[in-house]
Amino acid sequence: MIDLRSDICAAPTDAMWDAMRAAHTGWASVGEDEQVALLERRGAELLGHEAAAFVPTCTMANIAALLTLAARGETVVLEASAHILTSEGDGVRRLAGLEVVALADPAGHLALDAVAAAIERSAAALLCLENTHTRAGGTVLEVGETAALAAAAHARGAGAHLDGARLANAAVALGVPLRALAAPFDTVALSLNKGLCAPFGALLAGGEAVIARARLELRRLGGGSVHKAGIAAAAGLVALDTMVERLADDHRRARELARLLRERGVALDPERIETNIVNIVPAQPAQAALAPLALRGVLALSLDGRRVRLVTHRLIDDGDVERAAEAIAAVTLAGTRR
Repeated sequence: MIDLRSDICAAPTDAMWDAMRAAHTGWASVGEDEQVALLERRGAELLGHEAAAFVPTCTMANIAALLTLAARGETVVLEASAHILTSEGDGVRRLAGLEVVALADPAGHLALDAVAAAIERSAAALLCLENTHTRAGGTVLEVGETAALAAAAHARGAGAHLDGARLANAAVALGVPLRALAAPFDTVALSLNKGLCAPFGALLAGGEAVIARARLELRRLGGGSVHKAGIAAAAGLVALDTMVERLADDHRRARELARLLRERGVALDPERIETNIVNIVPAQPAQAALAPLALRGVLALSLDGRRVRLVTHRLIDDGDVERAAEAIAAVTLAGTRR
């Protein structure tokens, strides 16, 4: 099967398995696990912050940031299709107890004046951005854009959190270091197990005092004391050291997939593919397209009942892209004129 559902489907590398087998574990929650401590220092350095916490999932990192930066009953401003709103169990409301102001943009970008007005109108305590933006198709928020939006929040007394689950993809697409995109924010979450291929885990980075408060929230969430965490942290270190730059291969293959699909009649502009996600609109409802695709050897994901998501990753090679394009075009164009 050619699995294009998500980059989380990419298994750890051999180097990660070797590192995990060799890892010496300690008690991470009292600072005695060398692998965890090293990963947290390395992550903080790469993201341009004073400190970082190793967290089981990026969703947990996001909710810990919300709990740390805003009080119950306060307001957070997000893009309407942000992962925090659509795919994290409504933790923003049910766990953090926040009121939500949702600003819609199909490309995942928020206009500076709209954000400033929303914060002022609602007296919002927090702005959250997502980079890359998953549901918009892996779109990238640029350095100046993110810095200006974070500055607008700070100027109005609000905090700023970055859901950077795929921030490494954004950095590679722009040719900038991670810190250039992460440093303007009070907190930033980075997933280690998507395109970076670690078995699990994320980093939540920020200032020393902010991360100290976040660690307390993580304990309440059940993620502040993961025993023998050094095994996964060892793989996370390999991910940061060896897997970031190779994301360019995933981006190239996503654009090639889009090009091949357009050649076969699928309405798609390859130039609009910024990272490793390709969204298409099949002739039939998205869910109805998945089973025929699977019969042709391709696994994909229904996003919203209308769109099908295709994600390239380490285990997808050039031949897979060509075979997938044939299958996808045949299924998604069924019943339409070519």
